[in-house]
Amino acid sequence: MIRNLIVVACMSILSISLTYAQSFAPPPGFLGSTAIHKDSSVIIGWASSAQITRGPLNIQSPGLGDASYGVDMDALGVADNLVVSLGDGGEALITFNSPIANGAGPDFAIFENGFANNYMEFAFIEVSSDGINFTRFDAVSETPSLIQIDNFSFSDCAYINNLAGKYRVFYGTPFDLEELVGTAGLNVNNITHIRLIDVVGSIDHSFGTFDSQGNIINDPYPTEFESGGFDLDAVGVIHDAQSIGIEENELFTSVYPNPVTSSVQCKVNGAVHYTLFSTNGRAIFSGEALNEFQLDLSELSQGIYYLQVNEETIRLVKE
Repeated sequence: MIRNLIVVACMSILSISLTYAQSFAPPPGFLGSTAIHKDSSVIIGWASSAQITRGPLNIQSPGLGDASYGVDMDALGVADNLVVSLGDGGEALITFNSPIANGAGPDFAIFENGFANNYMEFAFIEVSSDGINFTRFDAVSETPSLIQIDNFSFSDCAYINNLAGKYRVFYGTPFDLEELVGTAGLNVNNITHIRLIDVVGSIDHSFGTFDSQGNIINDPYPTEFESGGFDLDAVGVIHDAQSIGIEENELFTSVYPNPVTSSVQCKVNGAVHYTLFSTNGRAIFSGEALNEFQLDLSELSQGIYYLQVNEETIRLVKE
């Protein structure tokens, strides 16, 4: 009986250690950290506009009002610790002078103002190549959720991946568009918009938010003051079209949805000629367009089709 209890205890300890493994990059200054300093030479530009939608100071007590610290402009330019606070579940929509593109390694970095390596407020990151359809990076939190983290307790960034706010002030959390290659409706070489959505860090499943694996995310909660929630300092650009050798007038094609059931919307850069082909090479229909066009595939049979836009060919799946 004692032996069985010991085995069960050991298995429980092993289970906890596996569940809460520190799988990801450590803080700035530690071997293996992916943190990007605001003065790093890899940053070639910064956000040019920001639209903030505030969330409440406490999602469980909306009568307290919304976060109010900072203004939209504080999210622009170089990271300088002048921030705009989102509040619980608040959002920031960020745009740029030139679209972000998929180069080697991380392509942009998000800066928050955490005062220490182990104090973190998080946000989900979504990107879009048309400002309408957004794709979220798969975020993972291995932070234990048995005890609520508050403003007087801490965690470890090695538990976190693909959540903005992982690193302290002046160190950006990097994001790599290569992870999103092949996403329907997303052109990773023409990212025009980034959206940040504050993580509500409550471990109460009625109010908290969950990562891509279904884990509830534990970060400081509640933060009932004007600077509550994620504090956006800046968004640094690492790669844009010009920096990876894409000419300014080169065709960008965004097609969505794909797979398609009825109609498909196409956004391009400039004037184009397009043709839709069947798999046997038969031209089904063609036309000319400027900047965008729509195709009605509702009368076509299910299967594979090929849309040629100037010299670019896109595989369409009709369901």
